[in-house]
Amino acid sequence: MTPNLTRVSLVQEDSGLSTRLLFGNPASSNDIRPGVSIAAFQQDAVFGYERRRPNERSADGWQIFILKAAGPGDLASRIRGIQPGAEILLSALNHFHARRATHALDLVWQHTEPHTISPSFWLRLFTQLQAGLDTSDLLRRQVW
Repeated sequence: MTPNLTRVSLVQEDSGLSTRLLFGNPASSNDIRPGVSIAAFQQDAVFGYERRRPNERSADGWQIFILKAAGPGDLASRIRGIQPGAEILLSALNHFHARRATHALDLVWQHTEPHTISPSFWLRLFTQLQAGLDTSDLLRRQVW
């Protein structure tokens, strides 16, 4: 794979760890072994990533990210399973926030492909979700 691509590890383990793409158009995808593959994204591509590790308290290990693939010289956050890193546009790091983010994402899907929406929309949605604000007005607007 080209070194300038952002690589995303997609895993389905017997132990319960599950990582998957929620949306996005990878430039390439390779199966490494059963239950493990790598998707690679071009610089500036927007994609959704879910990471889940169920435990005795339901899905406290549930995380949702909307990310923008980084390129050479870009500032990027380190995220487990993403190499070398990506810009975080939205993160939901527990069951409560992941559920709200998933609901918002479902509403976006009703109108358009999520990877086509500008990063600024995702940043604003993230701010509203983190502040506990109602997102219905934002999601009703014609941003698509």
